[in-house]
Amino acid sequence: MLPVLIAVCCLVSGNVHGPSGAPIARAQLTLRGAATLTTTTDAKGNFSVQIPPGRYDLTVVSSGYAPLTVNTGVIGEGARIDVVLEPSDTPKLRTIGVVTVNGGFTLNRDVVPEVDVSRAQMDALGYAQVTSALQEVPSVVIQHPDAGAPTAPDVVSLRGPDPSEAMVTLDGQQLNDGNTGDIDLSQFAVPAFNSVNVTEGLGPMDLEGSNTFGGAVNFVSLRPTQQDHLNLSTSAGSYGTTQSWLNATGTIGKLGYALAGDNFQQAGQVNEYDWAVPFNNLPIYCGPATKSKTPNCPFHLHLGSSISARLGLVNLDYNFSERADVGFRVFTLGDVRDESGALNGIAGNPTCVFSGPGPACGFSPSASSPNEVPNPVYGDHVGPGSANFAQSIRAYEAYSRAPLGSGILAFNFYADDDNVDFSGGAVSPYDVSHLDTRYNEGLSWGRSFESGEFSFGGYARQEALSGAGIAGTLAQSINSYFVRGSQELGKNFRVSAGLYDADYSTFGNSLNWRLGLSDDLGASSDVHFSVGTGFRPPLLIERYVFPPIVVNGKLEPNPNLPPLDSNCVTPNGNPAEQPEHATEYELGFSHLFSSRSSLDVSLYRSNLRDTIENYYPGGGARSFCSTPPGFAYEIPINIGNAVYEGAEARYKQMFPSLNLTATLSYGLNVAYPYALGPFVSNPTSGGTLVDYQQFLGVPQQQASAVLLWARNGWHASTALTMAGANNTLHQPPYTLVDCAIGKNFGHLDFTLAATNVFNAVSGPFTLYDAGVPYRGLYAGPNNTQYLANLPTDALFIQPAAVRFIVTVHE
Repeated sequence: MLPVLIAVCCLVSGNVHGPSGAPIARAQLTLRGAATLTTTTDAKGNFSVQIPPGRYDLTVVSSGYAPLTVNTGVIGEGARIDVVLEPSDTPKLRTIGVVTVNGGFTLNRDVVPEVDVSRAQMDALGYAQVTSALQEVPSVVIQHPDAGAPTAPDVVSLRGPDPSEAMVTLDGQQLNDGNTGDIDLSQFAVPAFNSVNVTEGLGPMDLEGSNTFGGAVNFVSLRPTQQDHLNLSTSAGSYGTTQSWLNATGTIGKLGYALAGDNFQQAGQVNEYDWAVPFNNLPIYCGPATKSKTPNCPFHLHLGSSISARLGLVNLDYNFSERADVGFRVFTLGDVRDESGALNGIAGNPTCVFSGPGPACGFSPSASSPNEVPNPVYGDHVGPGSANFAQSIRAYEAYSRAPLGSGILAFNFYADDDNVDFSGGAVSPYDVSHLDTRYNEGLSWGRSFESGEFSFGGYARQEALSGAGIAGTLAQSINSYFVRGSQELGKNFRVSAGLYDADYSTFGNSLNWRLGLSDDLGASSDVHFSVGTGFRPPLLIERYVFPPIVVNGKLEPNPNLPPLDSNCVTPNGNPAEQPEHATEYELGFSHLFSSRSSLDVSLYRSNLRDTIENYYPGGGARSFCSTPPGFAYEIPINIGNAVYEGAEARYKQMFPSLNLTATLSYGLNVAYPYALGPFVSNPTSGGTLVDYQQFLGVPQQQASAVLLWARNGWHASTALTMAGANNTLHQPPYTLVDCAIGKNFGHLDFTLAATNVFNAVSGPFTLYDAGVPYRGLYAGPNNTQYLANLPTDALFIQPAAVRFIVTVHE
């Protein structure tokens, strides 16, 4: 009898609850391993079961919640299992839950990579803005379309160069606008969020639909909790920075609530008066315009870098039962920034390497000159002058969930707007006043089984864009439908699939599909594979043609378009533009060394077709200045292909004896176009689209290391993030180091946080033409092209800064 007694020696207990901490009664748990046993939770969400020691597959199913299956790792006598189930209408883009065994890790079986940056991690590092945490994810490329300064917009791309290919959402509500296809995240303050969820690639069970192929960045707002909590914080630091915020969460009867408010103020690094000229690489000249001379007269201005941002969040959820609720969420963000310091940089005079029949840096007006032309305004401020950027984002959500038959019926309504009011001289499409509004009505039904789940539904969406130079309002409507499901086949194999159909009033229909497979290799390893398709729809602004105007009886380009280049060409829209399409393949491997260490590795390849690039008429060999009407348009068209491929690795290790957790991440991102044809790269500014060459601004290598430590009330953390060559700042490879240390005295916490400790790539102003050169295309004789070094602007970020933070926890 002794072997039998040993086999059933172990009592394992735990709790199943929702994200708020509310217990989930009657949840069914099935453990498969050395034995197969099933149990259910009581009214408080508790369970206990007696099982032989070993590794188990744990499946948790509860009506109204997404089912969850994980490998527990080795469990024995006294093991404690904590399960967090996500509701079927969860604000995350993939309805997964969280299981911890004795506080450790479990085996990852996701068919595509997913990274969750928790609020606890952001607070531990003393971050004020969420973008600081996003840079720790190697697949995330934070683009700086205007400058590297804190006042300039920050947008996010995933694995590739184009931010419009990645979806940005708040609780699953899309925020990308129709002007640039993304959204400025620079002022998204940490106190409004529970976590930031980065889903990479195309997953069969994704909730965001098929209109993405880079992945999605989902901001999970502060959510109600079962117990009442109140947090107040204030801080002060370098460059006149102050931040005060409040978080209040809890439950009153059946009503759960989460409230957040944030006030961020910064005087900034730049606050001075100086002289500037409008144009780089042109001599100073204050006379009238002639055929040979362009006015470039110095002017006096104030250069500033101040930020004033305020944020508010209200999140309410009323529970009729564990499986039925209604809720409402409102998110508001308003900020005003002085971008004059960011947009009025300093003229550089880089050393260039020559190749081909023309100038490598593009300074010479003669295509046959082999000599660089010195910059006549070298060292002077260059820019458009004053620049004030005001942004307002409002996002509303109403939702409900109720049992219907054997499943759950979920309804949601979204409304949001992104309002940008820009005054001054613009340098990019991000500096354009516009208003983008979106309404979304969604309905779905889903059912969970012990070994799988199934759901179907859809949404209707209406979007409108108005702004400077747009006659009337641009609008489109979208109807999208989906069916998806997952199923376990046998003990170790799982399959998931999804079918997505979207119909746009602007261009028509797009049907896409996804398939995922996952198989256990023994008790502690899993291999997974996914394949699927997605698309990137044309932006409303890309399909709009700015009409020409008549001036003194002569046809002229619309004044809202950029100035004509030397060939009298300016960009415009194309109403015939169609979506980009992609097919993506993902192969991953996960291994659980123990409940204290895990490894996740993935390989991916995305094949893009019908890519949207700008067609330059004449290839640069022809001037349109003397051809009626005296100008021509450079327009976006569907041409050529592109490839995104690479690898990612993530290793996590807990050191219980040291109270230390370490996460090491590495990403290899190779992204290049091909088969573009001869008339895509703009030769008058230097072509940055070269067949089989890495896209400009996509570093092939990125990595991060995050260390978190806490003991006896003391806590410390550090984050190192590395960006390789060809980075978005156009700098040599660099590493940023952030750190924080503090002490908790019961309800009171003191923290000293520092960012960019070693002043990497830091400075007050952009240096024009002083960045790492890019090997670009120039127009040669007889409609030819040649490769030569193309100058880039060296962008700089804020130097080392410290903040002293005081937080009260109740």
